[in-house]
Amino acid sequence: MNGAYLYSLPREMMRSIAGFPIKDRSFYLARAALDLPTSLCKRLFPTIDEWRERLAAKEISPGDPIKPTDSALMMEPHPCHPIWQHPIFSDPAYLSFKRDLLQIEAQEHDPAPHTPPTMCAYAL
Repeated sequence: MNGAYLYSLPREMMRSIAGFPIKDRSFYLARAALDLPTSLCKRLFPTIDEWRERLAAKEISPGDPIKPTDSALMMEPHPCHPIWQHPIFSDPAYLSFKRDLLQIEAQEHDPAPHTPPTMCAYAL
C-alpha cells in the first residue's frame, strides 16, 4: 500500500520542481499573485462569462481563475514545442503577462545579497 501513494518520492526534489523553497515550509509562490489581464482571459476562455453566470445561478462559487503561469516558464526549456506557435502566445497581453511573470520569478529566485559566492579550492 505504501508504494501506491508514492511515499517514496523525495520531498525536497518535488518541492523544488514545483517552485517552492526546499527547506522552508512556505507554500507561497509570488507569481500566483499576478492577475491575468481580462482581455487575455476572454481569449483563453471565450465562454467564461456564460459559465460564471451558470455557476452563480446554482449558487456555486467559480473558484480561483486559471492562469497560464506554467506556459511562460516552460517556453525557455522547450522553445521548439509546436504549442508555442498558437497565436495566443504572441498576443501583446500574453507577452506582457509573461514578461511580468518572468520578472517576478527572477526576483523570487535571486540569492540574498548577503549570501557569499561559492568558493572552489583546487588541490595541487
